[in-house]
Amino acid sequence: MHRFAKNKLQVTLFHKLMAFAAFLQSIPARVTPPPFRLIQIGSAFWQSRALYVAARLCIAEVLGDDAQSTTQLAQALELNEDRLYRLLRMLASLGIFQETSPRVFRNSATSHYLRADKPQNVRAMILIHNSPEMTRPWTEALEDGIRTGRIPFRQVHGADLFDYMSRHQEFDLLFAEAMDSVETVTGDQYLQDFDWSRFERIIDVGGSKGRKALSILAAHPNLKAVVFDRPQVIEAAKSSWQGKVSDDVLGRVEFRPGDMLESVPQARSDRDLYLFVAVFHGVGDADGERVLHNLRTAFGDNRPHLLIVDTVAAETGIDPTTAAFDMQMLIGTEGRERTVSEWQSLLARGGFQIVETVSVRTFAKLIVARARP
Repeated sequence: MHRFAKNKLQVTLFHKLMAFAAFLQSIPARVTPPPFRLIQIGSAFWQSRALYVAARLCIAEVLGDDAQSTTQLAQALELNEDRLYRLLRMLASLGIFQETSPRVFRNSATSHYLRADKPQNVRAMILIHNSPEMTRPWTEALEDGIRTGRIPFRQVHGADLFDYMSRHQEFDLLFAEAMDSVETVTGDQYLQDFDWSRFERIIDVGGSKGRKALSILAAHPNLKAVVFDRPQVIEAAKSSWQGKVSDDVLGRVEFRPGDMLESVPQARSDRDLYLFVAVFHGVGDADGERVLHNLRTAFGDNRPHLLIVDTVAAETGIDPTTAAFDMQMLIGTEGRERTVSEWQSLLARGGFQIVETVSVRTFAKLIVARARP
């Protein structure tokens, strides 16, 4: 019997539509001649690099809501006009920007989400995934990683991903901004598919600047939250929401620095909920067990719930999105996208058992767990 799931009809419809969309996306692969399909995949980085450069140059922001000629844009951005034109022409052919007349472009419905001046944008996500820090492990160390089992990011940079971020504040803040933009990709409807009313306080571990927690608090006046993340992220988060979020909501959230591998905030009651959104997939089993041990220590005599928001990989026939996320984890971390059996095994070794797995309106699942007595 479902205890936390809500909106079952809407969730079922969402997943049927996603399955249909996946089928439509698979059609080109089915009908394109195999040699040409391989060339398409092998040269896909051309598109991602063109998009990255457009994001770095802030073309979408300069275009704004108007159409401009490449001459105007080149002057405003101090760029070579012909090269800019050819870049925009390629991106427009992909639906990113729109060529309204010869050498005149405007933002499309897609490029609108590159605009840093708009709250809902994914510019930071494009910049982080295509940054030298994240691309060099793919190009320089993936083969070695497959041969040896070593982590490509560590091979290239001499440090684990989060250790590297701790030493490079600009990259760290860009990563945090990218993580906060995840809701633009996933939407926040999935937050409505879970019964938050049973809780009094959310401890959002690895909560970045707190966007998810604030969205939940805005919809549930009875809730309070603790946003827990690394010190430099929390320091930036404290001033991020002034004037953007109501005083009532901000008054119910506490920003607390720390390291989940060392400890997590103490539980106050059984009605606390420890929330981990896209956190566990970034750690290996050893560190995952360490976090679970820290949770049990923080619980004390209380029995709060643990809510993990992460993908659940199919045992066979994995979908392309989950497979891509898994490869990104392979590149940068000891983590992985886990199957049901792998989630059960990890949680059991940490002293937890799954209470319910909730399907919601996004590609992830909500895994509800509780410490075994």
